[in-house]
Amino acid sequence: MTLKIRLPRDETLTVRLVNSFNTRNLTLIATLAAVYALGSFLPGFPMVGISGSKIDIVRALEIGYGFILGPIYGPITAFLGALVGKTMSGGGFGMFFTPLAPVSTFMAAVLSRRKVFGVQGWVVASGVLSVMILGWYVTDVGRGAPFYPVFHATALAIILIFRGRLADYMESDDKRELSIGALLCSFPSTMAGHMLGNIIFIVLVPTDPLFFMSLLAVSVVERVVITVLATAIAEPLVLVVRGLYPNLIESSS
Repeated sequence: MTLKIRLPRDETLTVRLVNSFNTRNLTLIATLAAVYALGSFLPGFPMVGISGSKIDIVRALEIGYGFILGPIYGPITAFLGALVGKTMSGGGFGMFFTPLAPVSTFMAAVLSRRKVFGVQGWVVASGVLSVMILGWYVTDVGRGAPFYPVFHATALAIILIFRGRLADYMESDDKRELSIGALLCSFPSTMAGHMLGNIIFIVLVPTDPLFFMSLLAVSVVERVVITVLATAIAEPLVLVVRGLYPNLIESSS
């Protein structure tokens, strides 16, 4: 759409308005939110310590949503999907953990982009994950289990080692590099959400530090499974969106 503005001396300023998020893109976002909500009905990992609650396999979608929708629309889409999905499946204790979805999605979005809000994406991601890890040590339980965040620290190390190369991999046309990028971005993203979940759990449920240490191996296996699933989903999702919505990933940066 073109807007013409009449200026003094009969000069005309022509401004081209670009609607980067058109109806077609918004339809895709609504569809992805609905897919996430429906995916909440899939089996998941039982949440130890909370009867009847689970950690959803559908969380693997969050990473792909971050890659294709960016740091604003991605987290919104994932949060809406998680909120609707949890509500439709009966709500319960799991409702408190819906904030994990936008955090993991945001991490994936910023890691896969060179710059976000004028700042290098990997810097933003490392800041978010560092805050999550420090948040663990703010709690009495966290200080009682100081070695629990070892794999979260590993995820932070991945970000600090690869830095801008993560975005380079994600923007590559080479499928092998895209797969590597998706894998390297997925692990820190899901670990950030995981740490937020731990902190929420500590706030809501009186817990002994030994409880978390006893579950460390289970937590790692669970996050590795989500990382692998996220990578398997994200690569074809990114390729499809690049083909059908060529301006979406760029406009959501």
